[in-house]
Amino acid sequence: MTRIAEGWISAQLAEFLGAITSAGERGAAADRGVVWAAETLEAELGAVIEGGHVTASVGFPGGRVDVRHLIAAVAARAQEIDVKGVGRCRLTSAPFETDGDGHLVVARLGDQPFSREEATLMRGMARSLSLTLDVFSALDRERSLRATLQERQLLLERLSAIQRAITRRAPLSDTLDAITAGARELLDTEASAVRLVDQDDEHTSSLVSSAGLPPETAAEVARAPVGVGASGHAIAEDRLVVMYDYAKATSVLPQLAARGFVAAMAAPVREAGRVIGSISVASTQLGRHFDENDQEILAAFAEHASLALTDARTMDEMQHLAFHDVLTGLPNRALFFERLDHALARARRDHGQVAVLFLDLDRFKNVNDSLGHAAGDQLLINVSERLRGCLREPDTAARLGGDEFAVLIEEASGPVDAATVADRILEALRPPFLLSGSEVSISGSIGIAVSSHGQADAGTMLRDADLAMYRAKMDGSGSSFHFEPGMHSAAVQRLQLEGELRRALERNEFVLHYQPLVDLRTGDLHSVEALVRWEHPTLGLVPPSDFIPLAEDTGLIVPIGYWILREALRQVHRWQTDFPAACMLGVSVNLSARQVPRADLAARVQEILADERFDPSLLTLEVTETALLRDTEAADVCLQELKRMGVRLALDDFGTGYSSLGHVLRFPIDALKVDRSFVTGVATSEERAAVARAIISMGRMLNLETVAEGIETDADLASLRAFDCDLGQGFLLARPMPARMIEQRLRAGQHADSRQSTFRVSA
Repeated sequence: MTRIAEGWISAQLAEFLGAITSAGERGAAADRGVVWAAETLEAELGAVIEGGHVTASVGFPGGRVDVRHLIAAVAARAQEIDVKGVGRCRLTSAPFETDGDGHLVVARLGDQPFSREEATLMRGMARSLSLTLDVFSALDRERSLRATLQERQLLLERLSAIQRAITRRAPLSDTLDAITAGARELLDTEASAVRLVDQDDEHTSSLVSSAGLPPETAAEVARAPVGVGASGHAIAEDRLVVMYDYAKATSVLPQLAARGFVAAMAAPVREAGRVIGSISVASTQLGRHFDENDQEILAAFAEHASLALTDARTMDEMQHLAFHDVLTGLPNRALFFERLDHALARARRDHGQVAVLFLDLDRFKNVNDSLGHAAGDQLLINVSERLRGCLREPDTAARLGGDEFAVLIEEASGPVDAATVADRILEALRPPFLLSGSEVSISGSIGIAVSSHGQADAGTMLRDADLAMYRAKMDGSGSSFHFEPGMHSAAVQRLQLEGELRRALERNEFVLHYQPLVDLRTGDLHSVEALVRWEHPTLGLVPPSDFIPLAEDTGLIVPIGYWILREALRQVHRWQTDFPAACMLGVSVNLSARQVPRADLAARVQEILADERFDPSLLTLEVTETALLRDTEAADVCLQELKRMGVRLALDDFGTGYSSLGHVLRFPIDALKVDRSFVTGVATSEERAAVARAIISMGRMLNLETVAEGIETDADLASLRAFDCDLGQGFLLARPMPARMIEQRLRAGQHADSRQSTFRVSA
């Protein structure tokens, strides 16, 4: 929970306490509490449940509450409830600390769930309301003649002040001191104390706060066995204990008897239902008697001590959660930055160096997609354990989010020291992980940034390591890379290019070039592949390799992809209409990995086909194996829908993926595009020739069209023809060209021979 949220909760609880404690009597406090809770959480309904009955409510039509239905929903911890006359509501509730059957409940219309901060506030309001109601109950039951209206008000003021101290996060010692002082004053005794069971020895209690005890006596009884004295008996027996004639009682503290204490009373202090200590008062007045009212007052102070201790423990847990990752237990980004700031300050003072490693797991999404998110979470936990084992005691490993980790190396001797740690981490990741009964191998990419004698800030260090990590990914999985100054300027240029890319669509700066696909048997033009180019106003023609990866990373490839499809269909349809030889001209358009899993892809393609009046059978959509790997289930559904529309599907860069054959059999593919890595040099390399021949032969047996990409020599062309490849594409046949050049050739071919295309290649 953030500090901002924590501050909001504290402020709301302070106002809530002021409202309920100033009510004057129990019923009014319950009414104010439920109204305040509902308004604060923007809920239409609210109720207080006590002993199986609704004792206060707001918002229910006619004030009528279906008590059984509401209590059943609370007992089942339901998050939704149907309320007669209102409808379906979101529900949240919190139990009373002092009443097992008591609950504060609110419900609001709509689907907006209650946040974690709102749930925390609800728990705080429920605790405060239950304690306040108990105080009013004690006052209502009071029958002592010495209890005047002024004394009643004094009790309420003391307990309200203690509640406010708890809510406002006063130091625990100050709150406990206020509790002991209040108990001593209200019960008119000479001494009071709070004792807690020792965390290291459950048979011993320690004095943590006292009022009225001389310092030397407090020191003498600082530690005492559980079960001795009124305090010890209250802890051991979990009940309120009263002792008279203290000096003659069994199992007492002799130091108190020696001080003349004759009567003592103690009540247990609990946390989450477990006794953790006690609060006690003691008197030196002969004949002092603790009546029922006194006992209820002490019990109220004990409940407030319980609330203070529980809240302090909750705060410790919240502090831990605020600075640690919930899943792995590693420090989170906030704590990592804090430690890095301190390390850099020491490095500047001592003229030392600090190193930061930025680790990103390679292909982590594949684990989530194939084995599920539970397996992915377990993998992150296992990685964090191996990461801890690679570091020295002063170093820090943190999880920044997702599958990203950071490592702080303090007192680094330089780049070599940092590289050694990086290699150790990469080596630790090599052994497979056992997840859901399967062995999973995963690697990581690490970026390294080293400060120059502390002359850097935390944000810059992490940014530099992040940039280096991306450079490491370019070198391949399982590698590391040191940050170089030029990387930052390149990143700035990339950021600037991203902004310009976002505006390029609006400014019509994209154009299409078309590369012919040739029938290798006849040499005729078969179809064209649409390839996008960016005509930048100042940089000129930007090649796809410079902006397509950026468009993929930012998601801009989705609108760009739909623009490409629409523009290509419009242009090719015009050629089909204008040139008889091109009436059956097909067009291929690449689908991005960002587009394939989208549920609306088929609908968008169908819409564009209808708008441009294009024959679906003449459209081929090319998809890479990488795109299929992102979400195989969604990809399968998407491709099946496209296939039913009559669109042709081609598997691009075939042979480069690790499960190519499985994809061919699973997905409704019509064509295989043999990757250029197997085509270039096919005439001179027996290995490449064997792969190309196998792919083409497999395609023929599966009744799939085969397309060879990257044909650049006559020898390679001849080999592919000999292998009986269907189509070819490459610079030897035709380079990508603007639409006007395709049109010129179509027109020239039409004038030369209306039955033939000009994209013929020699036999």
